[in-house]
Amino acid sequence: MRNISTQKDFISAGPDDDNEYNMHGFRCKEFADIDMNNYILFSGSSHTEGVGVNPDQTFGHIVSAAMKCDQVNLGVGGGGIDTVEHNLLMWFLKYDKHPKAIVVEWPDYSRYIKDIHGQTNLCPAGMWSNSQFITYAKDALYIKGEMAYHQLHKIIPVPIIDVMYYKMTNNFYVDSHVIWHSEVDKGTDGCHSGPKTHFNTAENIHNALIR
Repeated sequence: MRNISTQKDFISAGPDDDNEYNMHGFRCKEFADIDMNNYILFSGSSHTEGVGVNPDQTFGHIVSAAMKCDQVNLGVGGGGIDTVEHNLLMWFLKYDKHPKAIVVEWPDYSRYIKDIHGQTNLCPAGMWSNSQFITYAKDALYIKGEMAYHQLHKIIPVPIIDVMYYKMTNNFYVDSHVIWHSEVDKGTDGCHSGPKTHFNTAENIHNALIR
């Protein structure tokens, strides 16, 4: 697991020593190499990270290529809304140059980050790891997700495009035109969406950005 010292600022889930990931554990080029005058910021869970497809097949890469700009991909596999909120806020605290837009793929609100005994990282958790907690905390987690959604839309000073995985609820996205990451094919892992799905999602995001 990645040492906690690398996560003083961001929460990441990328594998160690993988050239598809930067030194912070995110699936994009090093932050120091990003054109801060011309980039789009992507945040979310494994769908944004692009689990199951090559880096150049992710909707983040396709959109940024079409818009002729860099991408920052803060997708964290298994991450929850708390991860999205934390990483977006940390980005704006650390970097003065605002992106052209932010694309947020909102994870299932029942996911969360927790400190697991024996692990040096903060780890993604949810129904798969603590079903009893989710049963009791479902309403609180939903309210937390709703608050994070509305607050980020209020305080972040650039346009936000919202993306949802089609199997998840959209109850608290009532004020937004949500783009659905609707699965039409499978990725190489057999679980996540494949390149056709990413291309369709990218096309919808691009159309929203140029409207």
